[in-house]
Amino acid sequence: MKLLLILTFNFFFVVQTSFGQTPSLLRYVEQDTAIDLYLTLDWKEMVKNKRDKSYQRGSILLVKGEVDTIALPVQVKARGNIRLEICYYPPLKLKFKKNNLAKYNLSDLNEIDIVYPCKQGELYEQFILKEYLAYRLWELVSPYGFHTQLIRFHYVNEDGQQESDPVYAFLVENTEETADRLHGKRVETPIISSKAMEQTSTLNMSLFQFMIGNTDWNIQNRHNLDFLALPGHSLVVTVPYDFDYAGLVGTPYAVPHESLKSSLVSERYYQGDCCSIEEVEQQLKIFREQKENILMLPHQIQGLNEKSIHQTTTYLNQFFDIIENPQKLKNQILKHCGMWPIKN
Repeated sequence: MKLLLILTFNFFFVVQTSFGQTPSLLRYVEQDTAIDLYLTLDWKEMVKNKRDKSYQRGSILLVKGEVDTIALPVQVKARGNIRLEICYYPPLKLKFKKNNLAKYNLSDLNEIDIVYPCKQGELYEQFILKEYLAYRLWELVSPYGFHTQLIRFHYVNEDGQQESDPVYAFLVENTEETADRLHGKRVETPIISSKAMEQTSTLNMSLFQFMIGNTDWNIQNRHNLDFLALPGHSLVVTVPYDFDYAGLVGTPYAVPHESLKSSLVSERYYQGDCCSIEEVEQQLKIFREQKENILMLPHQIQGLNEKSIHQTTTYLNQFFDIIENPQKLKNQILKHCGMWPIKN
């Protein structure tokens, strides 16, 4: 079915906030439920040349509710590393011209990432929703993270025909926008020293990664971590992303790091630095206080099926079983510190 009227609508509006501030595109469309995003593109060309990571012209239509609609030309390119190699559909980066955003009274923060199913089928759609859950869980235990927005993603070919059925996916805030929102600045240094890291936020991040069963990160080489210099913080704050290798998500292509003894990504392995029991307990207090919200969140993720809800709540409950048992806490976190196997 062609999307004729939708893609050539004549409705125009000016986006404003109650305080006259200029929101970003992502901040404007943010809401608790999924919005519809139609991406018109030469999809065959994108899949064929995904390893080039060169921009391709397309257009998007964002539908928020029944009346708010934004249509914009966009530059689209493939991004990522592992997913780029193993997935049929590559992860995407969207880049908008700032003058086009200005027509809708939107800020000039002009880049957004899309995370959508690696392959077709409900199973891969559930993996995406569980990764989206991980981003939302991080928001419960830290104010320093990338904002996301759940979407129903429509693949549209240039002739107006659907490339495939719509799927759940999500938008991820660009680092520049995160830093702007937090009134800080991204630290661009290619190699990060652990001495430059704020211990409290790094410990919090390490405990979170343990909670979701993710070992696919490393501070020194900035692997799946970003770093911000923020007001009120004398040292660098850590921001994690890309959770598709987490045990909580359970993608079939995820494997533990080659130097780990385990062959299962679902087996937790604490990678944090050694801290005093008082420092660890202070951060674990955040998780314990959020326990009810953490365990309820899978039930609140639109599109997550009963099997995925059961799997994720069971996995998260196992984390609380560890941190609420003094002996397990000692063996799996307190005595397991400083054991990251990668030599830098």
